Amino acid sequence: MRRPLGGWFAALSCLLACGTAPLPRVDPGSPPPPPTVDLTVPPAPPPLPCAGIGTIADRLGNPATPAPGNGIRSMDALTAPDGTPAQLVWTSELPGKPVDWVLRSGSGRSHVLWVLRRVEGGWCVLGSFVSPDGVNGPMTLPDRMLAGPSTAVALLRFESVPDERSKITGRYVALATDGERFWYALEGKGGHQLIAREAKLRTQGSAVFMDVPLQSKATAVLKFDGTRFIKLN
Repeated sequence: MRRPLGGWFAALSCLLACGTAPLPRVDPGSPPPPPTVDLTVPPAPPPLPCAGIGTIADRLGNPATPAPGNGIRSMDALTAPDGTPAQLVWTSELPGKPVDWVLRSGSGRSHVLWVLRRVEGGWCVLGSFVSPDGVNGPMTLPDRMLAGPSTAVALLRFESVPDERSKITGRYVALATDGERFWYALEGKGGHQLIAREAKLRTQGSAVFMDVPLQSKATAVLKFDGTRFIKLN
């Protein structure tokens, strides 16, 4: 028995006539489509917890930028306009309040000392020191120590213009911090700057002393009373 040809013939005709849809023509010279750009702005980081830190510190004259009470997230913020970087020279490990002492040496007013309290996400500026006189050569921090459990003291040294009377060029500045504020720890006839060829810190038991050799070959001895150095002799 012959099968009817209608169904078979119709299927063959559709296969030949319908086929598959032609592929779109692509120009090989056309550029690829641009990538998708995510324009979502990331959220700003929360402010550093600097409220109340450094705001009651002595401003020590004209503080360098950033001023006390401000926060920084990187020490790159202390780089001078000429590219001179700031360098960490000491960390005073006060209980729960680590403090970094950072020096920057360069030309002009690029010589700066900052005292920075470490906090989560960066540092809070406790204070800074900029010499009112010209600085010849790098500043250094030759002596530094903890005075009791909650205070750090340091001697900052630099060379400046010769003193009119003694012709001494050495300058020492005693500085202190408790992790909340930053202040001068020495006052004298020369203001907050000690004009001397040499000065050193030492401990005797729990007390901190400063020895300053004099031209008479004697030595002036000062004791830190928790706030400043006072002369004993």
